Amino acid sequence: MANNIGGNINQLFRPSEANSRNGPVSGAKSRSQSQKSSTTKEKASATDKLFGESAKLEFSPEAEMFGKVADMLQKKYDNADVFVAGPDDDLSQIGGDLEYSIILSEDEMKLLASDDPKDKKAKDKLMGQIDDAMKSISDMSQKIGENTDETDDIANFGIKVDNNGKINFFADINGNSYSDTSMDSLINSIVGSKAK
Repeated sequence: MANNIGGNINQLFRPSEANSRNGPVSGAKSRSQSQKSSTTKEKASATDKLFGESAKLEFSPEAEMFGKVADMLQKKYDNADVFVAGPDDDLSQIGGDLEYSIILSEDEMKLLASDDPKDKKAKDKLMGQIDDAMKSISDMSQKIGENTDETDDIANFGIKVDNNGKINFFADINGNSYSDTSMDSLINSIVGSKAK
């Protein structure tokens, strides 16, 4: 399975639409325990209690796999929604209610859900890439917030991680799109554009 990772869209980290439009970027926020979503097992248990034995709720293996990975990542990053997307999906339309979105390919979801010992090295590498990207997106959020004000229209910003773990930063601010392999270069481009 570890060899099937090549050619997928890889991770995309960006703030949710609700927190990224029209205004400065804020720091990380966490949600309370009561706001965290129930796991699929808790939902199935609630359905059993409500309808008894006559109504059984079964999930496809893909839904169970997605639930397992989403629960794992949301426990680790309580300010991020987790999504799966295919190579033809419009990533600009994907976003959640939390501060950040982590968008993974199906291959990455399968790898993170795998308990096979032969996948451990690739799974650890992918988790390391996600950790690095989540730290970087938090730094990027702070830097963009420091270099914009309430008059700036922040449509979107985030990080894409390619198959080799290389990070590419992007932002759409005031109708302009910026992209760079260095966060500082991206911020300098944004600041330079505002000065004109």
